[in-house]
Amino acid sequence: MDEESTTLRSPLSQPQIEEIWIAAVAAVGLKIERGSSAYASTDGRGKIEIGADEILDSDDAVAQLIFHELCHGLVEGPERRAAPDWGLSNADGRDIEKEHACLRVQVHLAGRHGLRELMAPTTEYRAYHDAISGDPLENASDGAAALAREAIDRSSSRPWIDVLDRALAETRARLDACASEEGTPHVATAVHPVGFAFGENQETCGTCAWSYRGGRGPPVERCRQSAGSDGNARRTEARFRACVRWEPPVACQSCGACCREAYHSVTVSVRDPVVWKQPDLVVRNGHRFEIRRAGDRCAALEETRADGSSERDGLRGLTLKSAATSTVSAGRVFSCAIYDDRPRACRDFEAGGAHCLVARRRVGLSP
Repeated sequence: MDEESTTLRSPLSQPQIEEIWIAAVAAVGLKIERGSSAYASTDGRGKIEIGADEILDSDDAVAQLIFHELCHGLVEGPERRAAPDWGLSNADGRDIEKEHACLRVQVHLAGRHGLRELMAPTTEYRAYHDAISGDPLENASDGAAALAREAIDRSSSRPWIDVLDRALAETRARLDACASEEGTPHVATAVHPVGFAFGENQETCGTCAWSYRGGRGPPVERCRQSAGSDGNARRTEARFRACVRWEPPVACQSCGACCREAYHSVTVSVRDPVVWKQPDLVVRNGHRFEIRRAGDRCAALEETRADGSSERDGLRGLTLKSAATSTVSAGRVFSCAIYDDRPRACRDFEAGGAHCLVARRRVGLSP
């Protein structure tokens, strides 16, 4: 066998996938030509030249090369569109940060569709690409992440709107169809941008309890489930298909985690109205006032079970003031006997917030 016959070509090297990416180039007002002068280059006049098949290495693919060039275009912005090769030079190291930003954009976009590895560069920059971990738009010791964020923001305006996402989704669909037809495993494992596997349901990040808007700078959509020890959560978008950690909005009455074993005390200010409205539930612990505990849970917590029985570890004479009337699948309904008089610490506790997730994890309700 000759060397070519023993070398596996990229799964992206098929006419249908090449057509997807040629159409993506046209959608942003550019055109593709095949030539022999370079692997990939732009002339600044609307043409992207991709090397002819005979000059490409076996692990290169037209789709991968086009994707890389379009990501460069996103990073450089419209003002560099009329410059050959996007105004970049590989003769020295002055544009390395921009090259790194391009790779971070690639990881962010292709990772949504499980195509990070297939769309990776085959040049000397592959090592940098493969070393990117966590959120590619956040974690960088240089300015590459900031440039990548600007590029992603640019992708939501014309002529880029949905062009790359659509091409990646169509590429993914084509690869999956080929795998199904041939009875072979998928060529890549689909991984959600936040790092978890995709879920089996048809929900989206926008319907998940742990999706929120925040972060440094202008607030963007993020996922609480992906937050590390520093509290920084990875970026996501409401329209993304949900990952395996998707959960519906938190229903406090079927949860009660924050009032159960998750936390050991609720500290209250001496000026909090609960001190004089519910004196039998307030105890002094050194210099602090706290809501009394009954075992490992708040003494004001009541639990109603599916068989109709109820348990209140606190004062049995208190009137139940919360509207806990629904039946939940687990057969347990939690309610607060002093809901209208609850202390400020409880009022400030946000359902679906960071502390809520911690509480649910501590009692085994969330992964």
